[in-house]
Amino acid sequence: MRKYILNFHIISAFAGAITLIKTSKNAPRDWRLALMWIGWLVTVANAVAAASERFEQDEAEAEGGKKKVERRQAAKS
Repeated sequence: MRKYILNFHIISAFAGAITLIKTSKNAPRDWRLALMWIGWLVTVANAVAAASERFEQDEAEAEGGKKKVERRQAAKS
């Protein structure tokens, strides 16, 4: 759990929610506001996926394995 809480990308994504909440209070309730929230949710999902991917990479390297990118390149060859 700590890998997600202390990750910079996730912290910055949730910091962006502060601005979004302030905007939501004053903005009219229309499709643009919904798109802003959807965009924020996509940003958070992307940050969580990046943190998870990095954690898996670090574990694979610690075990002496190849990086995922290197495994993909070897498979293409």
